[in-house]
Amino acid sequence: MALLSFFAIIAPVTARISRVPCVVIEILLGMLLGRTLLNLVDMSGAWTSFLFDFGLIYLLFLAGLEIDVKFLRKNAVDSLVIGSASTLVPFAFGYLIGVLLDVDPMILGAIFSTTSVGIVLPAAKEMEESMDDLLSSKKPFSKLLVGATAVSDMGSMLILAFIVQSRSGNPNMIPLMLLSVLLMIPSFKAVRAYSRVVHRIQDLEKKYHFTTRLAMIVMIVFAALAEAMGVHAVVGSFFAGMLVSELTESSEDLLRNLTSFGYALFLPMFFLIAGAKIDLPSALYGGDLLLLPIFLVFSFLGKLGSTYVVAIKRGLEREAALVMGTFMWAKLSLTIAAAEAGLKLGMIDISLYSTLVVFALLTVILTPIMAKALVSKYASFVAEVETVEEVL
Repeated sequence: MALLSFFAIIAPVTARISRVPCVVIEILLGMLLGRTLLNLVDMSGAWTSFLFDFGLIYLLFLAGLEIDVKFLRKNAVDSLVIGSASTLVPFAFGYLIGVLLDVDPMILGAIFSTTSVGIVLPAAKEMEESMDDLLSSKKPFSKLLVGATAVSDMGSMLILAFIVQSRSGNPNMIPLMLLSVLLMIPSFKAVRAYSRVVHRIQDLEKKYHFTTRLAMIVMIVFAALAEAMGVHAVVGSFFAGMLVSELTESSEDLLRNLTSFGYALFLPMFFLIAGAKIDLPSALYGGDLLLLPIFLVFSFLGKLGSTYVVAIKRGLEREAALVMGTFMWAKLSLTIAAAEAGLKLGMIDISLYSTLVVFALLTVILTPIMAKALVSKYASFVAEVETVEEVL
């Protein structure tokens, strides 16, 4: 743990110098320490298992926290249609490729359907002003992108829950899930009521960070309930994050506390250990690494094609639809969660697990580069057109 902590400090410094996303650096450093090279991390150790599992739970909690429920309510139709298409069509692509390549089609379909809101959100904010200046449509590009990504994330979580349930063989899981959905409604109402009266307990807030404690307890309880129902704990933590997002809208301190708690310890540890679990020699020897180009091409085509067609139908410009489809190709947390669930259920081996994590890494690296290139090309084209019009 001390060794991993040292590299957790090295990673952000390296990321700043190299301008490579920090999570990519953390996973690469984990590969250096783990099975791929030095093999210094004991993957069977109790602390290693806890840090990885809790880090994954917290990562999906933060992903749910990023979802703006109020925006989804205001733009429900556009977000739902685009997000659903960009989930179901890639899932079908992944399922078909899985059947053809003799890879578990459900896991591959789930992985193809995922989108990482944690990667999309900062990149979308960075380009928000540029896209708004370039577009003539009144639809807010960045907010719609995040809304569609949120719907895609929720759809992927439900697919993952179904996969885990079908393989774990819990017959009571479907009624329990329906019951839990019904319980979400009063939970949201309770959270909204609490957010209106939280100012009355300022002494508890200042001394004990009461709301932060409450948010953490909600995450842990929802994760425990998900495990009790026979689905992965990350499903519960993700929806707990959506629930707590109602509180963070009225409290920047709460959001700061929750994110800093994760990024201080659990998230860097998780990504370092995820990298340490990767076994590239096994992936090379088993031939699974050769599947990477196929995974990259068909997952990209599934995301881009489905998002592009539906976004245009919903009134977005072609250029905006193209950039949106490219952004939604980014994968990370849910891909690792699905791969981890598949590994534990015996649906995939460590060789394919390693290939899928590398696949997710490549999408994280390539997506911002491709999206920025498209925006720059579009900006240059618009500038040329405006210059010609001024000359005429």
